[in-house]
Amino acid sequence: MLYKAMRLLDRVFEWAIVLIFLALVIVGGLQVFNRFVLNVSLSWSEEFSKFAHVWLVYFAIPVAYNRGSHIGVELLLRVFPARLQWAMGLITDLMWLALAAAVIIFTTRVMQVAKFQTAPGLGITFDYVYVGLVIGSAYLVVVVLRHLVEHLRNLPHRDEVRP
Repeated sequence: MLYKAMRLLDRVFEWAIVLIFLALVIVGGLQVFNRFVLNVSLSWSEEFSKFAHVWLVYFAIPVAYNRGSHIGVELLLRVFPARLQWAMGLITDLMWLALAAAVIIFTTRVMQVAKFQTAPGLGITFDYVYVGLVIGSAYLVVVVLRHLVEHLRNLPHRDEVRP
């Protein structure tokens, strides 16, 4: 049951990334069409693109982490014994967790000020922009906790050698 819920959550974020990217392409295409064909610029497209990129990045970070797609230096790590590799993986997971927690804490503080500032092109308050960071980081916490549970289950034996 929990596994299915986690897979559903993963799919929701993956589809959200697709939809945000699609919206970026459509709005960018509309802006180009309006500017060069109709000779009228959209007043809100630049802001929309900036804000959507923020959401896109913060939703993509946990998806990439979940898939193991972030850049790492595994060549150096592989020369160490299995237990040290395991410990380094644990430290990496804990650092991701600390990053996610810091983003959530400090972004919610910024949101308290941002709710009084309005984006001129879209007419929305800036706290709506920053909430994407909080949502993406909260999802990162969930992903990291799943990885930590899996990591703790896979403690290597003393004599185990990893390839």
